[in-house]
Amino acid sequence: MFVAGKKRKAPPAGARAAPSARARTNASLSAASSAPKATEAEINKWYLLGTENARERQYRTSLDYYNRAIALALNENVRNARLYEARAHTLHKLGEYKRAMDDAKEAVIIDGNSTAGFMRIASILAATGKPKDALDVITKGLKTVNAQTSGYTQMDVQRMSIERQLDPTYVPRIDYRLDPIQRLPEDLAVLILQLLDTRTLAICRAVSRYWMTLIDFVPVLWSRPQFTSSNAIQRLICQLPAYVKPRKQLPRQNHNVPECILRHVLEKSRGSLLSLWFPDGSAVTSATVDALFGHRRPRLASVNIGRTAVVSETLINRVLNWTLSSQITDIRLPYRSHIGNEAMEVIAREASALRVLDISGCTKVRVKHMFKAWNAVIADAQGSTALEKLYMNDHPGIPELLVYSTKYRHFSNLKVLHISIRDQGVLSMYAGLGPVMEYLQRITNAQIPFPGLIELNIDGVWDATVASRRFESINTALLISRCRLLCSGLCRLSALDATFVGAVLLHASLTDCFSTLQKLHLTRAAGFDSSMLWTLMSVHQQLPLVSLDLSGCVAVDAPAIAALISRCINLVHVNLSQTAADNAVMAELTRIVSADDAAGLEVVVLDTTDITGAAARDFASACAKRYVRTRNNKHTHHAWRLSLFDIDNCFSIGSDAVAIVRDLLSFMQTRVLAAAPS
Repeated sequence: MFVAGKKRKAPPAGARAAPSARARTNASLSAASSAPKATEAEINKWYLLGTENARERQYRTSLDYYNRAIALALNENVRNARLYEARAHTLHKLGEYKRAMDDAKEAVIIDGNSTAGFMRIASILAATGKPKDALDVITKGLKTVNAQTSGYTQMDVQRMSIERQLDPTYVPRIDYRLDPIQRLPEDLAVLILQLLDTRTLAICRAVSRYWMTLIDFVPVLWSRPQFTSSNAIQRLICQLPAYVKPRKQLPRQNHNVPECILRHVLEKSRGSLLSLWFPDGSAVTSATVDALFGHRRPRLASVNIGRTAVVSETLINRVLNWTLSSQITDIRLPYRSHIGNEAMEVIAREASALRVLDISGCTKVRVKHMFKAWNAVIADAQGSTALEKLYMNDHPGIPELLVYSTKYRHFSNLKVLHISIRDQGVLSMYAGLGPVMEYLQRITNAQIPFPGLIELNIDGVWDATVASRRFESINTALLISRCRLLCSGLCRLSALDATFVGAVLLHASLTDCFSTLQKLHLTRAAGFDSSMLWTLMSVHQQLPLVSLDLSGCVAVDAPAIAALISRCINLVHVNLSQTAADNAVMAELTRIVSADDAAGLEVVVLDTTDITGAAARDFASACAKRYVRTRNNKHTHHAWRLSLFDIDNCFSIGSDAVAIVRDLLSFMQTRVLAAAPS
């Protein structure tokens, strides 16, 4: 039968045909006839296990099996090119280019017809920015390897691909039929693009002409601008604000949004804007605001002006006067010194459906005028507003808010209240707590100010540095206790730097809400001791705590901490740095990880504690076993993993234990912070 094409040359007389890949593999496996049959079977077993794990992208496990196979082969003086080819592939996937290059060269030395070895060397050179060297290697391989060898065609294809990379005039052909956004219906494409933040959306405009047209002429994509995207470190900072180490790992980048981007967002929204946000560091000019006024009046739901956004007082007044309506539910104006009582009257009058208000640092806003402004709006003097979240951090009117709320019900629907104190300079504006305390004593039928409160943040209110001539910390703790701010039903409590509160007041404050707390952040509290903790736990066999931060509470001993951990099966974030935590606490954490019905720990911080290496190894082993169980469970959508494990400054943990912990937790990519002791 005649087949069109180039006729192959017959091999010269006496020459042998080039062996196939399977024949070379079988020959390489039986290269050393002196090796026992059992050893050959053992080598083949480790090789097959490594190949199976490599197919499942478990490259670390695959590398371990290949290392065992090669070590066994070297002991029996067996030189197998296939083993080095496989290990080079695994090392390349792990990013260890130097070791992968050495294995690929070893495979070529063992077998001159190793197409996988030549291709691996070329791939590593191309990946490390050396395409010319890669072309030389692949060309040499094409000359060395027999044309009848399996893989010769793939080498030629790789050579052509590298040549295209080196050709500056080559323009790849774009098949528009492969564009996923263009192939989808427009409504589905818009739903997908709505998941992107504004920065990514602006980048997507440059993909193609179709993408630019779709993104620019669909105003709903620009209705809720989002300029920041959180990463794992930023989420950790939000979960444990007292943990300062992650802040040092954040790169110092300029996240300022250019004024042209803001103007572009306001222009493309075409009156459909739902959220007006001027992010931190942005400079807002009159041209930006004019772009907002250039279309029909938007039905805004939220107005957010960042703390460090450069916006003049005139522009803010223009925006508020033009955008305030009955539909707006969220207003955030933090640290705007020019916002005063007149602005609060306008907000109370126009934003009748307001749910969230942030006036942190707005020192010109008087609490008495706030109550008068909302009293003029609501029909009944004992009625309440629709406000659910109030942020008044660094505000000198915090004591007045608490005291007036015990008499008037204007803010009784609050569910989230943040009244933390960080800026001590604001407190000098207040006239003292004496008159407020006297006024509180004269109230005959004092009520719980916020009966439906779920989240409370009083960071720094109990700090010793707050003690000054005008703002006494001891009276602040007494005020919070008398106002019954920590009522039953409270789920999230944050009281960082609670160094000045006494044991009696602290016990009285925590008694009502301790059984319902899901988040307890109480740091550096000298009055929080073991006897108080045992008393609070005496009537509760199980607690719903999810996030626990007792860092710096040195008065609590290890048995009390262990007992608390044993009652919290749903713990996810734990920070016990600079406490008396020891192996008993570590054993309880290990038990929580081992339990299948538990939520599973994700962040564990045990910096400067008495944990030993054996306890840390047991905990890491339990985490590894749970990770394998959840990964192999078909009913779970996402495998559980431990994100952070901090055992830094634990001098009872040696370098060997640290190495074992890192190795056990490497599969789930856990960030392990542990400095080897000197």
